[in-house]
Amino acid sequence: MPAVEDAGWHVRYLWSKSSGLRLGVCDYRGDRVLQSAAVPFVYVTYQGDRAGPFTDELRSTSADVELREILHGFDLKVRYDLYGPDYEYEQVWRFHDDGQFGSTVLVHGPGEEIRGQHSYHVPFRFDLDVSGKGGDCFQRRGAGEWVDVPREGQHLPVAPPNWDWRVLDRSTGKAALVRARAADAGELWALRYKRLESWSSWGGALEAVPGSAGSVPAIYDNGQSVQGANLVLWYIAHLGSVDGIAACGPWFGLEGYPQPEDDDKHPDHPQDDEHPGNDDDHDHPPGGGHHQAKPS
Repeated sequence: MPAVEDAGWHVRYLWSKSSGLRLGVCDYRGDRVLQSAAVPFVYVTYQGDRAGPFTDELRSTSADVELREILHGFDLKVRYDLYGPDYEYEQVWRFHDDGQFGSTVLVHGPGEEIRGQHSYHVPFRFDLDVSGKGGDCFQRRGAGEWVDVPREGQHLPVAPPNWDWRVLDRSTGKAALVRARAADAGELWALRYKRLESWSSWGGALEAVPGSAGSVPAIYDNGQSVQGANLVLWYIAHLGSVDGIAACGPWFGLEGYPQPEDDDKHPDHPQDDEHPGNDDDHDHPPGGGHHQAKPS
């Protein structure tokens, strides 16, 4: 599996035939942050159900990954162009040297429907590993303090782009903070890691909008505790096509991790099952779950 070591990060990545550029294990200054991360597909709906819905796999005519050096970090950038320029997506995984990181999907569209009567629903899945395999605690921002969330479920941002959520390791004080992009109409789902749920990160989709009942990740919400557990976060962005080209995606910051020697560069930046093996060995969910990828 290829890897990038830069800006304090060690990032492993791979190319999936159906879900494009995926992240494997990612460490920041020697400490684990991610087990894996992916955008498994894009789901497209039309007003009045006059077409679709469609599941667009993130596929490309090339598996090239562009490594870009930026100020205080680097990008991994790809283009998903298999369906032509009218149905194109781009994706950037960005990493900063103060521990900030995130992913952005750029939706080019609009295809043959140019009157803004369709919507894109983009799921991002992050298997965080702040405390190893079983000690993560999910919290939301309360009135001036962090509040424990007892069980799995959906959460809406309060005032994006504030840091509304975090995953905390109580034993070390390390935490990954999460914020929504203001224009995403986004939602966050905190779940315990489940073997079946992990297969959906390879492109599994159901006949419903992501985030809604009967689709990912809601079908994996069993009401289990999200305190002292092995946690996975799903972030769902919902974008209307009326604005034409649009971007979406969550952003993360780290607390309690080692910091760069020159902290003055970033004065405003915050810092069920165990993993049964490396999910990166698989390229498709078992027993179906895929729709035929169609342009939106």
